[in-house]
Amino acid sequence: MIKILDNIIPKKQQEKIKNFMYGKTFPWYYTADITHINNKHQARPGHFHIFMDKGEVNSDYITEVKKISDSVNKKIKKKLEMYQVRSFLQLPLNEKILKKSGKHKEDTPHIDLFDPHTVYLYYVNDCDGDTVLYNYKSKDKQYIPYYEEIKIIRKVKPKQGRVLIFDGMTWHSSTQPTEGPRCIINFDMV
Repeated sequence: MIKILDNIIPKKQQEKIKNFMYGKTFPWYYTADITHINNKHQARPGHFHIFMDKGEVNSDYITEVKKISDSVNKKIKKKLEMYQVRSFLQLPLNEKILKKSGKHKEDTPHIDLFDPHTVYLYYVNDCDGDTVLYNYKSKDKQYIPYYEEIKIIRKVKPKQGRVLIFDGMTWHSSTQPTEGPRCIINFDMV
């Protein structure tokens, strides 16, 4: 299942979320690679914020972003619960840095959790830096595919207010922005 819903929340709410996340007081934390800690394949720096981890609230901003998952649940007629909610901010990288950080334009393919879940990927702003979905779905925790074994099946362009919904066992990745910041909120729902 891959579904795209535009304007999942009203424009006023979209702007409110974008403004506090791009504001001076929102707590962002640096990571040397946006996909994995100690990634040996690439080094794509960025910033993250954890709203919820393993069902435990970790951020004062959870109430605002919960409105997104509530709206998605209502639209797709599900009652999934937030398990892990994180945000990532990727700043544009120039082509020289991208070439040094790995031979692939896409970031390292991954899944967020090794247990069944659904991903709601909300785009905070319009930008380049597509989300890439691959043809491989994990069936167990033992096997991690090699990049060469998987093929791109879809690319989704970030658009403010858009949410991409997909089976969390589907391998996916981001693509580094080159024209401006890319900000998403990643909901892992169970």
